Amino acid sequence: MRWLRRFNATKMNPMGPDIAMAPMEAFNLSGTKLSFRCPLHEVMSDKKVAPQVLNIYQEELFEPWNQNEDKGMSVNLLYTGWKFWDKPFGEGAIGYIALDITLIRRHPHYRKIDSLLKSADMLQWLLSYSDDIWGGMNRSLWKNRENKTTPITPESHFWRYPQSTNQIMLETVNGIKRYKYVADKPNGPKERLWHIPISDDHDLEFYFRPGALNRNYYKQDHDLDSAVEKTVQEFMSHVHVRLSPEEQKRYEEVIAEEKSS
Repeated sequence: MRWLRRFNATKMNPMGPDIAMAPMEAFNLSGTKLSFRCPLHEVMSDKKVAPQVLNIYQEELFEPWNQNEDKGMSVNLLYTGWKFWDKPFGEGAIGYIALDITLIRRHPHYRKIDSLLKSADMLQWLLSYSDDIWGGMNRSLWKNRENKTTPITPESHFWRYPQSTNQIMLETVNGIKRYKYVADKPNGPKERLWHIPISDDHDLEFYFRPGALNRNYYKQDHDLDSAVEKTVQEFMSHVHVRLSPEEQKRYEEVIAEEKSS
């Protein structure tokens, strides 16, 4: 079947992973169930999978953030990735997408926001989180610009990332909130991120990093980015989260608070 699909592939319509037919992967996160379809691993680095049952309230499970250990910590649940293929006897793999699924935990002493389940708080958390990562890389690049062989200009070399809440999209799927946004450099591939808060302090991050193989990502003789976008959307359409009874009750309390305010 995969070989037949490949015959219909072209560089303008490369063949990506068959997500709909992929086996299920599942995690039990202290009673909250995460499941999704996960195609066979194809990128060069080894696939990494955490234990399928985790106590997310055990602080030792998480790795503190290097630059912000008093703000948050995380544990990687899955690293995998897939390639995008030209037709048989064509150029072969023309690109790829790597996926990290990470469970983020807010540090117990970080109280600048009340709850990740609250939309306004989650948006502020993501703005701060984005500025820590991509803003931090921009600031470091600018600080060390004199050490670079080519002149550094923000317009050409800085990461672009959400700096206002209207740059983060919120949608609700099966009663669960999902937040999504993009980070990229000018002329570079869009890194697509989705976040699903599952408690006052925990957030599931789906981080998709695409790239081209032996070509410019936006070269006009292929349409790799459209294939990447289609794959990300299809993958996320098969992601299911069912909160534990305790977290579902807490989530409903937050929703009621938001509606009454």
